[in-house]
Amino acid sequence: MKHIVGWISVVLLVVTLASIWVLTEQNVEQTSSLSESTARAVEGRAADVGPDAAQEFQVGDAVEGAGSATATDHPDPLAPVRLWMGANIRRVAHTVEFFFVGLFASLVAVCLDKRVSPTRLRCVSVLAFCAVCSVGDQVHKIFVPGRHFDMIDLGFDAAGYIAAMLLVLLAAVLVQRATCPIGAHARRR
Repeated sequence: MKHIVGWISVVLLVVTLASIWVLTEQNVEQTSSLSESTARAVEGRAADVGPDAAQEFQVGDAVEGAGSATATDHPDPLAPVRLWMGANIRRVAHTVEFFFVGLFASLVAVCLDKRVSPTRLRCVSVLAFCAVCSVGDQVHKIFVPGRHFDMIDLGFDAAGYIAAMLLVLLAAVLVQRATCPIGAHARRR
């Protein structure tokens, strides 16, 4: 079963990296259009809402207790988070994309590597692989008209793949402890 998960992770890692490559190939207009439509979806606005209607919607949301049966009767507790995500959708997208890179790369290392311990060398190699992919994505942008290398994106990428690596590492350690006989993990130390 472990090998099946590992090989499925290899395929998903390749698909994820290919998807990132395709998204990086988009020019400024295409990425702006994609970001705007995604931001509207995240913020809960319809895609066909014009700027005037969007302003009315936002003004209506801000009015509490106006006596009308609108969305203001039940304020959305996640509204500030959704607005921040809408405004920073490209940054959030980098974190999500590289979360999956880190997830699948970590699963490949844990499931297909023959070494007993899921820590140390695997973490270093997965971290290096993800960092190279992240820098490669930024270098690729240099060759796309209107795009540029962005150091801040590297930080958002790192947040994604490090979070994924930690989750997989934690899961691997828990599984290893659960499957080891009692006291066996203490003897290896």
